Amino acid sequence: MDDTSANLGVCFFSDRLFYSINDPEKDKHLFRIGSFDFNFNVINAITRQHEDHFPHILSTFDRFRTDHNIKSVRALTNPAHECWTVFPKVVYDNADEREDHLAILMKGVEREHMEPTWHTLHNNEYKFLSVRRRNLMAGFDELTTQVATTDFNSDFEIAQKWSSFAKPGGSFLMIGCHENVLSITSFLLGKFRAATYITFDQPEDLPYHWLQHAKNSSWLRGLHETIYLFGHQCHDVEQALQGFWDDSAEITKLSSLENIGVKAEEKTYGFDLAAAFPAILLSLDF
Repeated sequence: MDDTSANLGVCFFSDRLFYSINDPEKDKHLFRIGSFDFNFNVINAITRQHEDHFPHILSTFDRFRTDHNIKSVRALTNPAHECWTVFPKVVYDNADEREDHLAILMKGVEREHMEPTWHTLHNNEYKFLSVRRRNLMAGFDELTTQVATTDFNSDFEIAQKWSSFAKPGGSFLMIGCHENVLSITSFLLGKFRAATYITFDQPEDLPYHWLQHAKNSSWLRGLHETIYLFGHQCHDVEQALQGFWDDSAEITKLSSLENIGVKAEEKTYGFDLAAAFPAILLSLDF
């Protein structure tokens, strides 16, 4: 690859950092996909800026910057460190009501410590709200201070990007498999319908949690033409939950270059590409 600047996509699962660097000269082509192993939980080290562990991740990002002409960094955050909910649009449209509801939702957290973002839903009478705490994002900011353009994406935004990139149409469910956290995002006719996440101790506990969430979120029981899986231990998640998904749905693990719809010089990897999928998607321009 020449000196043309590229995008770096990054995601974290358990004790591993996965990255992807696009080839800006070729559409849907990747210059490199790789991973780094650590002996600690990477996302915790970033959000807590652990004094022993965080410098190792910081040096890894410095290496990316010095070894490659990186113009932007796009990273996946963790659902467990965010708050997702849906509000009626009439609440969103009234600034005072919007702030009052935000204060109730994040009781005990000062307004200046919140990072709320609002998203359009398929049902335009509602808005989807995602809230992050600034103190948990400080580590992400420090990792990317030397790069001009940075972007931090939630799991449901990965589903939005997939909808724009792959254009699957119809309805699909995208499931992000993190260590002890499962994110679920639903799209209907190409539009964002809903999202939630489930925390759990063991994959064997997921059926119970899924049924509990489905009581209040009927869309989890809805019809989906395709169910996409990415992340950590996708096989275990599929085995635990496939009995609760639409029987006619096609289950697709985003674990190969072909399934993702990209090209790279290397065809085989020493890790599951399903875990690198968010990094791959974030590194692309489309």
